[in-house]
Amino acid sequence: MNQFLNLSAFAEQMLVHEHALVAIRRDMPLDRAALIGCAVTTGFGAVVHTARVQPGETVAVIGCGGIGLATINGAAIAGAGRIIAIDRVPGKLELARQFGATDVVEAGDDTVDAVRALTGGGVHHAFEAIGLKQTTEQAFAMLRRGGTATVIGMIAPGVKIELKGSDFLSEKKIQGSLMGSNRFPVDMPRMVDFYMAGRLKLDELISRRLPLEEINSAFDELRRGELARSVVVFGD
Repeated sequence: MNQFLNLSAFAEQMLVHEHALVAIRRDMPLDRAALIGCAVTTGFGAVVHTARVQPGETVAVIGCGGIGLATINGAAIAGAGRIIAIDRVPGKLELARQFGATDVVEAGDDTVDAVRALTGGGVHHAFEAIGLKQTTEQAFAMLRRGGTATVIGMIAPGVKIELKGSDFLSEKKIQGSLMGSNRFPVDMPRMVDFYMAGRLKLDELISRRLPLEEINSAFDELRRGELARSVVVFGD
């Protein structure tokens, strides 16, 4: 049985290709390091590699799950001047503030108007971290002139996105990001160092730890979308 994307499985041991391995410092806690390989790399990398957010720019993040929170954290590390977190769950919006959000917006029909009002016309960067047609279109609509929307979420096959053609006259752009355009051999040790220096928030990302026997309850929580991340812990 092949692992998902050739590098992951719910198993105590697995055989992977050498290209999927990166050495990290020995004092890094492994339960926190486990988060970097997917959610944190995807969100953080979308900011620093795919979108190349510059100090002082404005950022909006739609969806404050594990990837969205890592995106917010990445924007804070990149020096974004204003970071707007958007979600439907109040608890996640409060958590977003811990990761660096300067403003929060409860998602709804007026999300775009709320963001544009907060920023005086729109943001430099909007990140969609859910994978829905509506939120992807909102990400593009909340951009200022020359802004860029980066789609991180996995949009279902066959779904088509509709954008206003006239918006392209304002030099707005939309792009995708696959696992944060990562460079694992360089990025992984770098993010570990950020965590050890207190800049990358991994402890706050873990909502609960559970044994493998409770994996089904973790999937139920994932479907409800109420928690940031659950970590499966093997052994004592």
